[in-house]
Amino acid sequence: MIVCVPAIIAGQGTYDEILRAVSLSERGEADEAATLLAGTGAISSDAGMLLVRGDIFLKAGRINDARRDFTLAENLQHGSGIYGLARCAAAEGDARAATAWLETHLKSPQRKSEPEILLDDSFKSLSSSAEWKSLWKKDWYKGYERKSWEIEQYLKANRTDMGVATWEDLKAVYPDMPVTDYCEARILMSRGKFSDAAGILAKLTADAEVPALWNYTLAEAYAGAGNYYAAATTYGKLIDAGYPDPQLLIDRSRMLVRAGDRDAARRDLGRYLAIDPDDTGALGLIGKIYAEEGAIFEALPYLNTNIDKHPGEASAYSLRGDAWMAARTWDKATEDYSMSLDLNPEDGTANLNMGIALINSGKAEEACYYLRKAKAMGEKDATQYLAKYCIR
Repeated sequence: MIVCVPAIIAGQGTYDEILRAVSLSERGEADEAATLLAGTGAISSDAGMLLVRGDIFLKAGRINDARRDFTLAENLQHGSGIYGLARCAAAEGDARAATAWLETHLKSPQRKSEPEILLDDSFKSLSSSAEWKSLWKKDWYKGYERKSWEIEQYLKANRTDMGVATWEDLKAVYPDMPVTDYCEARILMSRGKFSDAAGILAKLTADAEVPALWNYTLAEAYAGAGNYYAAATTYGKLIDAGYPDPQLLIDRSRMLVRAGDRDAARRDLGRYLAIDPDDTGALGLIGKIYAEEGAIFEALPYLNTNIDKHPGEASAYSLRGDAWMAARTWDKATEDYSMSLDLNPEDGTANLNMGIALINSGKAEEACYYLRKAKAMGEKDATQYLAKYCIR
């Protein structure tokens, strides 16, 4: 739903309500999410919001409500609701209606990719039906689409060489297609050439009609190149467009922290925690921001809540350990790192910090075990401590 809905949502209040519902739905609380959005009047006049609510209704098993929203979306924006109507029919086990809707969808410019459709669990029950098999006897996609999917699979499998070979075939036949440039940027990123990739993607995404995925990729390229403010701005572009992805606020806040704008990062995290007050990533990050500024008493409420809400998360303890480290409260830091390492003993950074905290607690001999382990896991900073405290 997040990758494909072309939502343009007006008003921060309505947008945040959509994000809250999406967050609930992703946590498996689709019924609560559906109830939250059921009475939202502004949704009825926005095709993008109707698609989001329709998906949530469908996930909650409210098929008739979902069908109504997808139909309303289709009436507002031709082609937008067809895929959702196919999913509704599939949920009712009507293979004939589902494939008929899908065929109409596949003939439209808004069609989803073949991999995305085939991996959609909504159609799993139809995969052995005669109607489904008949639908896929026809090749619905262009050569450049298939080549782009093939390149993506090679890159995910770390077979950049094969991806390059396929891209060269793509470029030979479709040299002027935007997707050819996009695939080139993805290949450059796989080789660590993030600045070059960002240059290509920035030009491609100047067109407002490009897939949202391309803006996500641009933000990733900017981050890889160390241009964190540009990455934050790119995430902001998706937020301003009302794209229904709660993670965007956290992603932007992470980039803002790296860019040095901690106040803006805190605002994003505060906004996100109003949407999902229990999220471990947001609680940990805002606590870390305060701790790194030396504001330990401002950090602790967030970090304590994170542990209370997520006692099985190793990172919740290590983040509070980091805060105690920043406050030079070594004994409490070792307690939290010990808990973190009980849950995840292979965390190199937690092992390193545990060793440093023990040294500062006057327990250098105990620290050596953790420092050696940290070094074995690639923590280069462990070497100087080992040389000073652990070599006799």
